[in-house]
Amino acid sequence: MQTHHQTSTSPSRSTKSCAIDQKLGVKNMPLVKKRIFLAAGATSDQVLAGTTYEYVDPNTVIRVAAAVDTAGTSATADTTMDFTVNNAEFSRNASVSKLVDGEPFGASENSSYTMNNMITTGAIRNRPIVTFTNTTAATRTVDVAIFIGN
Repeated sequence: MQTHHQTSTSPSRSTKSCAIDQKLGVKNMPLVKKRIFLAAGATSDQVLAGTTYEYVDPNTVIRVAAAVDTAGTSATADTTMDFTVNNAEFSRNASVSKLVDGEPFGASENSSYTMNNMITTGAIRNRPIVTFTNTTAATRTVDVAIFIGN
């Protein structure tokens, strides 16, 4: 089973905006965004593995948004997401919504693609783990955006 990733990790705002935010006491909210090509029957790698945000501090906001190119056809043929932090499960086999033409993909608080919005509570280090599973008979393209902030 094979997956292919395209990755970008970038701040959600321009450098100039971030400098202004720092003067005002607003912290930058980084973004990890990936496009995952997920083979039939495959489970993706941990989305944040190998990024600066594989481990995050206490009281960190984590907002996960995801969309898939084609909707599942049944409860047994679907693309799903699992999301845990440390040993706490926030999503298990959560059905990923289809990407809708004309509706921008993003992970804002009001986005219809936002699947989880939480704050870490671990005392020292927290490890968010996000994976996707494709139980359909065809390859699926999953867009995922994870905002990390304080």
